[in-house]
Amino acid sequence: MKVFRKTGVSTLINILGMSVAFAAAMILMVQVRWDTTYDANFEGHSQVFRMENNWMDKGLYSTFFSRPIIEAAKAASPNIEAVGTFGWMPQEATLNKDGEETVLTVPSARVDSSMFSVFPFEWVEGSAREFTAGETAVVSEEYAKTFFGNESAIGKNFKAGSGEQVRVIGVFKDLPQNFSMHYGVLVNLGDDCLDSPNEWSFAAYLKIKDPCRAKETEGMMVNTILEQYGDDHDADETDEFRRGFRIVNLHNAHFERDVRANIASANKAITITLAAIAILLIIIAIINFINFAFAEIPFRIKSINTRKVLGEGRGSLIGRQLMHAGLIALIAFAVACLIMHVVAGTSWASYVSDSLSLKNNVGILALMLGVALISAVIAGLAPALYSTSQPAALVLKGSYGTSVKGKALRNMLVGLQFVLSFLFILMALFVGVQTKFMMGKDMGFDEARVLQTWCGYQAGNQKDALRSHLLQNPSIEAVTFADGQIVSDQKMGWSRPGDDGNQVFMEVLPVDVNFMEFFGLQLADGRDFRESDNQNEAGSIIPNETFMQMFPQYHVGSLMYGHVASCEIIGVVKDFNFKSLQHAMGPLVLYNWGKDGWRSFAQMYVRATPGADFKEVSDYIKEAVCKFDPRREPHMVSVSHLDESIEKMYQSEQSLGKLITIASLVALLIAIIGIIGLVFFETQFIRKEIAVRRVNGATVGSILKMINKKYLIMAGASFVIAAPVAYWLMTAWRKGFAYQAPVPVWIFLVALLAVAAITLAVVTLQSWRAANANPVESLKNE
Repeated sequence: MKVFRKTGVSTLINILGMSVAFAAAMILMVQVRWDTTYDANFEGHSQVFRMENNWMDKGLYSTFFSRPIIEAAKAASPNIEAVGTFGWMPQEATLNKDGEETVLTVPSARVDSSMFSVFPFEWVEGSAREFTAGETAVVSEEYAKTFFGNESAIGKNFKAGSGEQVRVIGVFKDLPQNFSMHYGVLVNLGDDCLDSPNEWSFAAYLKIKDPCRAKETEGMMVNTILEQYGDDHDADETDEFRRGFRIVNLHNAHFERDVRANIASANKAITITLAAIAILLIIIAIINFINFAFAEIPFRIKSINTRKVLGEGRGSLIGRQLMHAGLIALIAFAVACLIMHVVAGTSWASYVSDSLSLKNNVGILALMLGVALISAVIAGLAPALYSTSQPAALVLKGSYGTSVKGKALRNMLVGLQFVLSFLFILMALFVGVQTKFMMGKDMGFDEARVLQTWCGYQAGNQKDALRSHLLQNPSIEAVTFADGQIVSDQKMGWSRPGDDGNQVFMEVLPVDVNFMEFFGLQLADGRDFRESDNQNEAGSIIPNETFMQMFPQYHVGSLMYGHVASCEIIGVVKDFNFKSLQHAMGPLVLYNWGKDGWRSFAQMYVRATPGADFKEVSDYIKEAVCKFDPRREPHMVSVSHLDESIEKMYQSEQSLGKLITIASLVALLIAIIGIIGLVFFETQFIRKEIAVRRVNGATVGSILKMINKKYLIMAGASFVIAAPVAYWLMTAWRKGFAYQAPVPVWIFLVALLAVAAITLAVVTLQSWRAANANPVESLKNE
């Protein structure tokens, strides 16, 4: 009991440190598992690849092709087993229930029948055998129940996307969420754009027989594509064309940083960083465990030697200490599971992509349990071997815990904890700096008080009437429409033959005539759209400055093929950021498609007046959309601030920053626990020195200064080691962004001052009792 009274507090502190470290590590590993298994969670994933090209802007790769190119690629090599074509479609479905239409938001895509030969779909009902003609669809098991309840979905009809009627011919088993084909509805692509070489809106996934021959297959595919384009290119152009095409294993493609794609992607460096942080947190916890175990030896040595004198064997004594360490580790693991369970029900769970529920993470829990037990062996074995190897006289002479070597080891371990804490804190601060830099950078257009909503094609088809209705509200000052979002990482891709015989690639955003005026976009040349442009047969276009620089053969007044015929370049818009700032500026064309657009605008932007109430304006917008599209109900219409939508594009960076911040706080907490333990045990053995100093006139302040000096020097030395390493990590990490924030000096000062202040406070509080103890009593006890 006497030993427990002396070590019980330290044991509880040790359990706290290990619990927090285990919980943080498990949460980080959930995100790591999500990314490391993305598109690697189905049979044959090593054979599935994605086609990519960088012909558009000679910088980032794109996943979009024309269907003629994809069709030609299907027969390019005998190593190709299948090539599936993927097309985007509106994420909604319209159901007819009891004579009334209801619109639901559903993750939807258009694919050809070959897609079911590329990916392994497991059929719950029906099959893909009839998925050979248009107006057919397959749905996931989840959405079959959502649409039709317990009734069979086979043969049922609903409207998909922009309103086409489709018939369900199969129900497939729900697919993992970290899977590129995680969709609720797949509609047959039919012959859409099958003969259109200029519509680059389709992605292609291929399954090859032998992945080891992927490079050879890639070469044969690009040869076939070159034949598709003709052979009127010189050698340099042909070589550049070849270098601009690749096929990438789908799992590896998830980590690509030089590609634009409207699908989930991850930064491999971030994934590795999170895994490293999880491992380092465990290492820090083990360091603490070792520190506490060695520091407790002076309190346990008498009991150990007494047992040795009474005949207990060394093996039994070692086993007893290992059992003690194992019990601490098991308790810490149980508390960590409880922490993870609590976090799963909070907003913090949104920082990771997968569920934090314990039942969904049995594998990670089992792994961490093993780590906990191994940690107990590692942390408990060395102190157990040392403490049981000493002669009984050690009781009188002291122990390794208070020897020069013992102190040096524990100081080194706490110093390592400091170094890691500094690294985490500095990286967390810089991730926040980079994220704020991107979110705060001027996008080049006026986003103030702008609300956005997907109004749908039916309401968008009545845009002029809808606009007039909205402007009747005095809290709304302007309304405009577009075919997509003003800021998105992938827009419609166009390829057009240039006057010099080379292909011209660009991204296209069809817009309403008042779009530029609404957003305050500036003209660099020419004129803005006019109402009369709506009557043009082919429409009119306004490229950005980057387009004009990349393709100097064009100027205001030049003609370019639109969607039905040649249309005129009527102006040039000054560059504005139409993608998130991870990406550099590329060629963009704003397009008014004139008299006969191929679909109505479904993206609506509303500018509220200064001081307008968001909820009131939002409710009015929802009611207006439902008035012009009776299939919808207000709760089905989502209205959001444009600036908030842009901020969400940096969700991965924000989540990373928060995860690293949590890790840095955990690391710092464990380091503080280590300091508390170190100070607690060291003050037990310098009481005589403190008493002598006090008798000779030393003040409490001078005693505290003496004790603090050591730890502040330790923190300073750790900072000197950590700072250059952190700077290297920061500069390496920011290379993944087109717009990079400078590394500010203040984050180093903040980290140093924060850790120094916390260390000073902890050491002072922990040492206060020893410094204020009656020196006479201390000398008497010694």
